[in-house]
Amino acid sequence: MSEEVINKELAALNEETLKAGKEVEQFTRKLMIPIWNKRRDVIKKIPNFWTQAIGNSPLFALNPSENDIEALENLTDFYVEYDEKRPDYRKVTATFKKNDTFKNETLTKEFIINDEGEDEVISKDTIDYHSGKAPNNKKRKADDEDEDDFDFSFLDWFTSDDNSIGATLSDEIFPAAVEFFHGDEDSDEDAEEIELGSDDEDEEDETPSKKKSKK
Repeated sequence: MSEEVINKELAALNEETLKAGKEVEQFTRKLMIPIWNKRRDVIKKIPNFWTQAIGNSPLFALNPSENDIEALENLTDFYVEYDEKRPDYRKVTATFKKNDTFKNETLTKEFIINDEGEDEVISKDTIDYHSGKAPNNKKRKADDEDEDDFDFSFLDWFTSDDNSIGATLSDEIFPAAVEFFHGDEDSDEDAEEIELGSDDEDEEDETPSKKKSKK
């Protein structure tokens, strides 16, 4: 059997593997959606859950802007909707407390994930900034031009046709939100450490240092 024939057979097997993998992902999501809905109710009782979960993700190691930090500190809910009939469809909705940076209570973005990396944005929001709070993109570009870091803005993503982080938010961070919330801590110890209570300023101040204080 020639090498060419073998390579064709391997390529065909690879296609079957990818197809099977997507079907497994779709089936897993179908089973997980009711669980994620229950999780949504539970984590509402945990102060700053999404602040810490998304803040612990690799995305926020990428030089976030002051507006991104402000948005994250005021993030109260983060949810992803899927469509069984359109497996590549995602709708991301973020809910925020009133804050000094923007007036929107929610920001939503709908998109289609493309295996080729060329996602399609279906709809996006416009951010209504408070006076003087709109980002100065020219200044930010000048500040970042000598850096090799990926140019990421959590807040601006909701308004952009660029969807380079869409799959990360919807398919990695959202499903594994509890793991991201715990960060590098041992999960068994973390289960005992979750604090319930009101979401006041003192708790917000303590949140960033919480995961490092127990070593």
